[in-house]
Amino acid sequence: MADRIVVMNQGAIEQVGDAMQVYREPRSLFVADFVGRINVLRATAIDGGRLRVGMHEFHCEHSFRRGSDLRVYLRPEDVLARPIAARATSTSSRPQIEKIEFMGPYCLVRVASPMLAEHKLTVYLSLNYLAEAQLEVGSRLPLRLMPERMRIFE
Repeated sequence: MADRIVVMNQGAIEQVGDAMQVYREPRSLFVADFVGRINVLRATAIDGGRLRVGMHEFHCEHSFRRGSDLRVYLRPEDVLARPIAARATSTSSRPQIEKIEFMGPYCLVRVASPMLAEHKLTVYLSLNYLAEAQLEVGSRLPLRLMPERMRIFE
């Protein structure tokens, strides 16, 4: 195993860093998509560092030109899927499970919600959690998106 990773795209270096940096802080759309599974959500810049995905509004670190079309990249592990405190936030919802894909010790769970409009999310859930919460296709899954983990690209 290497200490540093170089991600190349058609012979050009896209990013150099350790494994965690490349995975957690991709510097381009190519790197984000190339290294691991990712949810890609279309977003629109509102103003003052806010953006909209479906009916959800999020604060982000960067300010984009109002009306800009953005891409939000969010890894499945960065979607918290578990009971959430009674107080709902703008980043929480209860989408419906559309598909459960067995992957051994965990499952890929595909969810949809009117709050997310046409967007579908993939989240990782352990087999134990699925059984304990008695979740199946059609069940509602409490989840919260983590804006601090979103990578946003124009």
